[in-house]
Amino acid sequence: MPNKVVFSTMKQKVNQKKIIQEKVIENNVQKVKSPLTFFGLDIVCLSLLFVLVVTTFFIYKSAFNNQFVNWDDQVYVEEQPLVLKKNYTSLWTTPISLNYHPLTMMSLALQVPKDIKKLTPKPFIQLNVWLHIFNSLLVFFLIWVINERKWVIALITASIFALHPTHVESVVWVSERKDVLYTFFFLLSSVTYWKYLNTNKKRWLGFAFLFFLFSVLSKAVAVVLPLVFILMDYWRGRKLGQPIVFFEKIPFFMVSLFIGMMAVSVQSGGDFGGLLTLYGEKTKALADPKIFSIWQKIQFAAYGFIEYIITFFYPLRIHAFYPYPTENTLKGLSGLLYPISFVGILGLTIWSSIKTRIFAFGIGFYFITVALVLQFMSVGLAIMADRYTYVPYIGLSFMLIYIGEKWVSSRMPTFKYASIGIVLLFLVFLTNKTKSQLEVWQDSEALWTQVLEFNPTEDLALANRGNHRGKTGNIDGAMLDFEKAISDGCLRADVYEGLGNSYGTISEKQGDKKESYVAKAIAMYKKALELEPGRGNVHFNLGIAQLQTNPAASVIAFTEALRLMPYKEADILPVLGLSQLNSGNYADAIKTLSKAIDSGIKTDAIFYYRGLANLGMGNKKDATLDFNQALTLNPNNEDVKSRLSQL
Repeated sequence: MPNKVVFSTMKQKVNQKKIIQEKVIENNVQKVKSPLTFFGLDIVCLSLLFVLVVTTFFIYKSAFNNQFVNWDDQVYVEEQPLVLKKNYTSLWTTPISLNYHPLTMMSLALQVPKDIKKLTPKPFIQLNVWLHIFNSLLVFFLIWVINERKWVIALITASIFALHPTHVESVVWVSERKDVLYTFFFLLSSVTYWKYLNTNKKRWLGFAFLFFLFSVLSKAVAVVLPLVFILMDYWRGRKLGQPIVFFEKIPFFMVSLFIGMMAVSVQSGGDFGGLLTLYGEKTKALADPKIFSIWQKIQFAAYGFIEYIITFFYPLRIHAFYPYPTENTLKGLSGLLYPISFVGILGLTIWSSIKTRIFAFGIGFYFITVALVLQFMSVGLAIMADRYTYVPYIGLSFMLIYIGEKWVSSRMPTFKYASIGIVLLFLVFLTNKTKSQLEVWQDSEALWTQVLEFNPTEDLALANRGNHRGKTGNIDGAMLDFEKAISDGCLRADVYEGLGNSYGTISEKQGDKKESYVAKAIAMYKKALELEPGRGNVHFNLGIAQLQTNPAASVIAFTEALRLMPYKEADILPVLGLSQLNSGNYADAIKTLSKAIDSGIKTDAIFYYRGLANLGMGNKKDATLDFNQALTLNPNNEDVKSRLSQL
């Protein structure tokens, strides 16, 4: 018995000595730090971060020559007067495309060149790409600081964020500047909030609030950030029952409530009690609550929640538009499996929080940041969108890499090498898909063709591809798209408008059948207005078609177009004046054309039209002045010369 005690004591002393030696070695290692460090990151990590930045840049560089696409780009930049004229005051108070995001709109306006004729999407896409790269670095920094400064997990999480193909939509689509911009401030706010948790210095909480304001003013979906802060409190180990945890966030929640109420008002077509200025044609993005039942809404939310997770691993079927299921219902077994899976994942996450925080943090981050776009309150026409994964995938990536690292670290070295290979293969897989998806966004033709590969009868895709084909001169292809949509029972106004435009274009090329094609164009425009009477562009095109054959009717069409689109008076006033002239309303024509001239629209044609109207009124002196002014602007105008010689 004594021998055993002595042996045990000796063994304990040996173990203690070994522990002391290990601590001495560890301390010596910590003292001998490499001089090549930056913010505590060694040269290996910095080198890999540099590789990630360079790789991301060169992959996305192929998108710099992409074109604007006819899916909101004309609303946000190409044909947006407030942006083109750099009207920052109005952009601050005006919702655009049923969204209030003034910082986003002002950032777009800042990039518009002085000469609008030189407007191209390249600088907008370039800035989006750089913001995406900065966001990737911020993802790294956020995961690094909240996870005990373990850079491997942070680097892999940032790499997945930088290279995942679902993020292409957020980065190279000019209209989605709001995604990369709000995320930039969202992540900055998160990092500074973590700094506050570590230092308890109020100034860091102030910085977090400032960045939060910038984020919600870039995109309203950032209102969920205070909930992310609570999740970070939980991850940090704070006692959530302490009053300070919630009191310190009261300003954040007040801003979230205000911006959230504003977003609901704007999405419903309102002006938030008169605080905002509605610009352009009134409409709404929120679906009528009576359209979908509660069960359908639950199905849609569960569907998005699960499908986004599946797409994280298998993004081979991504495309720009995911329509609601047939008859707006998930039928059969899938109608039950999605809700059951959704509830099961959340239930297991809550249960797992008893033993570990990682599932609650990862799934919680994913759910909080994706919840507002899960279509429980239906917004828009799609049940899903690739851009909605931009921030939520951060939570999924971190959780999976964290769990994988913990599992691998407890295994043999062979598992570690295998896991590195799996991660690299996954990143290569994501990169290849990202490169192919960048090609899809090169123009509207490629974009909508991909959508039609997955949804051959989707009216929105047929309408947008048809309109693009029509504008680029492929009239036959455009008409095929429009006619296919109509044959499937389409009731979209833009399809009939596009077909009307096609007939109008053909009428200019086939003089012997011009009247027949013009009549068909007018019929299509009238059908479009039956479906959506408030479409100003259709009224304008109808007026153009009626201008020669029925000028009195064209006056009515142009007048309605001007009422609906006062911001396009530079285009409407000259043709309205001409239609009034052709219908014999000379006094009205003079008034309209004078208004156009006073607003800065000074062309030889507009002075010629006013001169003719003055002749109609018997004002030869004023007519002569107008004709001379027209000739000054264009000495080669033979019609003006003829009128002057007659006078």
